[in-house]
Amino acid sequence: MRRKRVVIVAGAVTIAGLALGGIASGLHRTAGTPSAAPDIRSRPGTVEQVAQFTSENGRPGRQVVLQRTDDGYVCLWDTPDGAAEHGVGGCNPAADPLGGRKLLVSLAYDGGPALSTVHDARLSGLAAPDVAAARLVMTDGTTRSIALSRVATRALAGKDYRPFAYRVRQSDLGKGIAPVAVLVLDADGRVVDRQVTGIG
Repeated sequence: MRRKRVVIVAGAVTIAGLALGGIASGLHRTAGTPSAAPDIRSRPGTVEQVAQFTSENGRPGRQVVLQRTDDGYVCLWDTPDGAAEHGVGGCNPAADPLGGRKLLVSLAYDGGPALSTVHDARLSGLAAPDVAAARLVMTDGTTRSIALSRVATRALAGKDYRPFAYRVRQSDLGKGIAPVAVLVLDADGRVVDRQVTGIG
Protein backbone atom coordinates (compact mmCIF):
# COMPACT_ATOMS: atom_id res chain seq x y z
CA MET A 1 0.00 0.00 0.00
CA ARG A 2 1.29 3.45 -0.89
CA ARG A 3 1.90 5.56 2.19
CA LYS A 4 2.55 9.24 2.66
CA ARG A 5 4.31 10.75 5.63
CA VAL A 6 5.01 14.31 6.69
CA VAL A 7 7.15 15.83 9.42
CA ILE A 8 7.15 19.54 10.22
CA VAL A 9 10.11 21.01 12.06
CA ALA A 10 9.79 24.54 13.40
CA GLY A 11 10.42 26.67 16.45
CA ALA A 12 8.78 26.42 19.83
CA VAL A 13 5.06 26.58 19.19
CA THR A 14 2.18 24.41 20.32
CA ILE A 15 2.37 20.82 19.12
CA ALA A 16 -0.92 19.84 17.52
CA GLY A 17 0.16 16.54 16.02
CA LEU A 18 3.05 14.17 15.56
CA ALA A 19 4.14 11.99 12.67
CA LEU A 20 6.89 9.39 12.44
CA GLY A 21 7.77 9.66 16.10
CA GLY A 22 9.91 12.75 15.50
CA ILE A 23 9.54 16.18 17.01
CA ALA A 24 7.09 18.35 15.10
CA SER A 25 5.82 21.82 15.83
CA GLY A 26 2.86 23.69 14.51
CA LEU A 27 -0.25 22.16 13.01
CA HIS A 28 0.00 19.48 10.38
CA ARG A 29 -2.14 16.95 8.60
CA THR A 30 -1.92 14.43 5.80
CA ALA A 31 -3.84 14.67 2.54
CA GLY A 32 -7.56 14.10 2.94
CA THR A 33 -7.60 14.64 6.70
CA PRO A 34 -9.67 17.65 7.79
CA SER A 35 -7.99 20.20 10.02
CA ALA A 36 -10.10 21.87 12.68
CA ALA A 37 -7.66 24.72 13.30
CA PRO A 38 -6.80 26.41 11.11
CA ASP A 39 -9.63 26.12 8.60
CA ILE A 40 -7.94 25.12 5.35
CA ARG A 41 -10.78 26.45 3.16
CA SER A 42 -9.45 29.91 2.46
CA ARG A 43 -10.99 32.75 0.52
CA PRO A 44 -9.65 33.35 -3.01
CA GLY A 45 -6.42 35.32 -2.96
CA THR A 46 -5.12 33.86 0.28
CA VAL A 47 -3.14 31.01 -1.33
CA GLU A 48 -0.13 31.52 -3.62
CA GLN A 49 2.43 29.20 -5.19
CA VAL A 50 5.90 30.03 -3.85
CA ALA A 51 8.04 27.09 -5.06
CA GLN A 52 7.76 23.89 -7.04
CA PHE A 53 9.12 20.36 -7.32
CA THR A 54 9.90 19.58 -10.95
CA SER A 55 8.95 16.20 -12.38
CA GLU A 56 11.75 13.66 -12.47
CA ASN A 57 12.01 10.03 -13.62
CA GLY A 58 8.29 9.40 -13.42
CA ARG A 59 7.79 11.40 -10.23
CA PRO A 60 5.21 14.10 -11.02
CA GLY A 61 5.76 17.80 -10.46
CA ARG A 62 4.26 19.32 -7.33
CA GLN A 63 3.68 22.84 -6.03
CA VAL A 64 4.50 24.45 -2.71
CA VAL A 65 1.82 26.94 -1.74
CA LEU A 66 1.72 29.53 1.01
CA GLN A 67 -1.62 30.16 2.70
CA ARG A 68 -2.94 32.77 5.12
CA THR A 69 -6.01 31.61 7.01
CA ASP A 70 -8.80 33.77 8.33
CA ASP A 71 -8.08 32.65 11.89
CA GLY A 72 -4.49 33.92 11.89
CA TYR A 73 -2.22 31.14 10.66
CA VAL A 74 0.39 30.96 7.90
CA CYS A 75 0.55 27.53 6.29
CA LEU A 76 2.90 25.90 3.82
CA TRP A 77 1.60 22.99 1.76
CA ASP A 78 3.30 20.49 -0.59
CA THR A 79 0.48 19.83 -3.04
CA PRO A 80 -0.03 18.03 -6.38
CA ASP A 81 -2.29 20.70 -7.85
CA GLY A 82 -1.87 23.98 -5.96
CA ALA A 83 -4.90 23.34 -3.73
CA ALA A 84 -4.17 23.61 0.00
CA GLU A 85 -6.78 20.99 0.84
CA HIS A 86 -4.90 18.39 -1.23
CA GLY A 87 -1.52 19.06 0.34
CA VAL A 88 0.65 17.94 3.22
CA GLY A 89 2.44 20.42 5.43
CA GLY A 90 1.75 22.61 8.41
CA CYS A 91 0.79 25.93 9.92
CA ASN A 92 2.17 28.35 12.49
CA PRO A 93 0.72 31.56 13.96
CA ALA A 94 0.98 34.43 11.47
CA ALA A 95 2.70 36.58 14.11
CA ASP A 96 5.73 34.26 13.94
CA PRO A 97 5.58 31.77 11.05
CA LEU A 98 9.06 30.41 11.82
CA GLY A 99 8.39 29.91 15.52
CA GLY A 100 11.30 32.08 16.64
CA ARG A 101 13.79 30.36 14.34
CA LYS A 102 15.45 31.19 11.01
CA LEU A 103 13.91 28.18 9.31
CA LEU A 104 10.78 26.07 8.96
CA VAL A 105 11.12 22.68 7.26
CA SER A 106 8.54 20.11 6.20
CA LEU A 107 9.63 16.64 5.02
CA ALA A 108 7.10 14.56 3.07
CA TYR A 109 7.71 11.19 1.49
CA ASP A 110 5.91 8.38 -0.28
CA GLY A 111 6.55 4.83 0.88
CA GLY A 112 8.45 4.00 4.03
CA PRO A 113 8.87 3.92 6.90
CA ALA A 114 12.02 1.99 5.97
CA LEU A 115 14.34 4.03 3.73
CA SER A 116 14.59 1.12 1.30
CA THR A 117 10.89 1.49 0.48
CA VAL A 118 10.84 5.30 0.08
CA HIS A 119 10.45 6.26 -3.58
CA ASP A 120 9.89 10.01 -3.32
CA ALA A 121 11.10 12.37 -0.57
CA ARG A 122 10.61 16.14 -0.61
CA LEU A 123 11.60 19.00 1.68
CA SER A 124 9.79 22.32 1.56
CA GLY A 125 9.97 25.29 3.84
CA LEU A 126 10.60 28.93 4.58
CA ALA A 127 13.83 30.64 5.58
CA ALA A 128 14.14 34.05 7.22
CA PRO A 129 14.52 37.07 4.91
CA ASP A 130 18.18 37.57 5.90
CA VAL A 131 19.20 33.99 5.09
CA ALA A 132 21.58 33.87 2.12
CA ALA A 133 21.91 30.14 1.45
CA ALA A 134 20.67 26.72 2.52
CA ARG A 135 22.33 23.30 2.58
CA LEU A 136 21.00 19.80 3.11
CA VAL A 137 23.21 17.44 5.13
CA MET A 138 22.92 13.76 4.14
CA THR A 139 23.50 10.57 6.12
CA ASP A 140 26.85 9.96 4.37
CA GLY A 141 28.16 13.39 5.45
CA THR A 142 27.84 15.03 2.04
CA THR A 143 25.76 18.15 1.45
CA ARG A 144 23.34 19.31 -1.21
CA SER A 145 22.57 22.90 -2.15
CA ILE A 146 18.97 24.04 -1.68
CA ALA A 147 17.79 26.86 -3.93
CA LEU A 148 15.98 29.66 -2.09
CA SER A 149 13.26 31.58 -3.93
CA ARG A 150 12.79 35.33 -3.85
CA VAL A 151 9.06 35.43 -4.46
CA ALA A 152 7.06 38.02 -2.52
CA THR A 153 5.47 36.52 0.59
CA ARG A 154 4.87 39.73 2.56
CA ALA A 155 1.16 39.97 1.71
CA LEU A 156 0.43 36.54 3.19
CA ALA A 157 3.20 36.06 5.75
CA GLY A 158 4.07 39.60 6.87
CA LYS A 159 7.66 39.42 5.55
CA ASP A 160 9.41 38.36 2.37
CA TYR A 161 10.61 34.95 3.51
CA ARG A 162 12.75 32.66 1.32
CA PRO A 163 10.64 29.66 0.27
CA PHE A 164 12.24 26.47 -1.03
CA ALA A 165 11.42 23.06 -2.47
CA TYR A 166 13.99 20.26 -2.66
CA ARG A 167 13.32 16.78 -4.02
CA VAL A 168 15.76 14.14 -2.75
CA ARG A 169 17.55 12.56 -5.70
CA GLN A 170 16.45 9.06 -6.62
CA SER A 171 20.12 8.13 -6.92
CA ASP A 172 20.61 9.10 -3.26
CA LEU A 173 17.58 7.13 -2.11
CA GLY A 174 18.73 4.13 -4.14
CA LYS A 175 22.07 4.17 -2.30
CA GLY A 176 20.43 4.48 1.10
CA ILE A 177 21.44 8.13 1.46
CA ALA A 178 18.82 10.25 3.22
CA PRO A 179 18.51 13.80 4.60
CA VAL A 180 19.73 14.45 8.14
CA ALA A 181 19.44 18.23 8.63
CA VAL A 182 18.90 21.52 6.84
CA LEU A 183 21.39 24.34 7.49
CA VAL A 184 20.82 27.99 6.67
CA LEU A 185 23.68 30.48 6.32
CA ASP A 186 24.05 34.23 6.41
CA ALA A 187 25.83 36.36 3.80
CA ASP A 188 29.20 35.63 5.46
CA GLY A 189 28.69 31.88 5.22
CA ARG A 190 27.99 31.37 8.92
CA VAL A 191 25.39 28.80 9.93
CA VAL A 192 22.55 30.70 11.61
CA ASP A 193 20.15 27.80 12.12
CA ARG A 194 20.11 24.03 11.83
CA GLN A 195 17.06 21.83 11.90
CA VAL A 196 17.21 18.07 12.04
CA THR A 197 15.00 16.05 9.74
CA GLY A 198 15.05 12.48 8.53
CA ILE A 199 13.20 9.46 7.26
CA GLY A 200 12.11 6.58 9.48
